[in-house]
Amino acid sequence: MYVCQWHLDIPYGKQRDVVAIMTAWGKEKFASSEFRRATGAKLMVGHIGESASHIVDEYYFNSLADFELALAGMGQPQFKPHSDALGPYIIPGTQEWKVFRVLG
Repeated sequence: MYVCQWHLDIPYGKQRDVVAIMTAWGKEKFASSEFRRATGAKLMVGHIGESASHIVDEYYFNSLADFELALAGMGQPQFKPHSDALGPYIIPGTQEWKVFRVLG
């Protein structure tokens, strides 16, 4: 199993707006893309020891192939409004994917 996390930072005071956008985007991902292959997901924000301006969008996949299929579908037109809405909130250079293999 793999834990795939998309990390990004946003401007101070914009957490509510960003969480709303990412929640709607997440629903669309599970409804109309290969993200439905994920066995679970979480949206997290920094709280103690991490800035509240740090967002983590986390997914669980049984294989890297499933994760790659999910990412490949993000160019579909139904996702563009979500991407366009989120784009202005992302602090440039802060977004990255981190992928962990679960042991045991």
